Amino acid sequence: MAAHRDGDPDNAGLSSAREPGRGYHDIGGFPAGPVEQEMTETRPWEKLSVVLGNALGAKGAKLVRTDEVRRTREEIGVELYNELGYFERGTASLATLLIEKGIVGADELEARMKVIAHRIAEEGR
Repeated sequence: MAAHRDGDPDNAGLSSAREPGRGYHDIGGFPAGPVEQEMTETRPWEKLSVVLGNALGAKGAKLVRTDEVRRTREEIGVELYNELGYFERGTASLATLLIEKGIVGADELEARMKVIAHRIAEEGR
């Protein structure tokens, strides 16, 4: 599913779903090892995901709200939450909201993603 680059953290052991009153997304206070200090280059699609969120949110069309994005991010499920990276979770959250609000249909979104996947396979972008 998610393609992680070398050095990406394995978050699978950080789930706090087993803790009463805490969701799997709530890892505050758990030991997670050292914090990597070096900067990593942001991938182009990751930058675009931020632009998309801004364009749909308060800085743009005002179609989604921060609390809605947080809710859908937190409802993604423990396995997927731990498998996806930060930007992937945000993009999945936006897709869920657009479908929930009827702005785009699930079938329409899936069809468009297939077109994009085919283009990437054929052209590398």
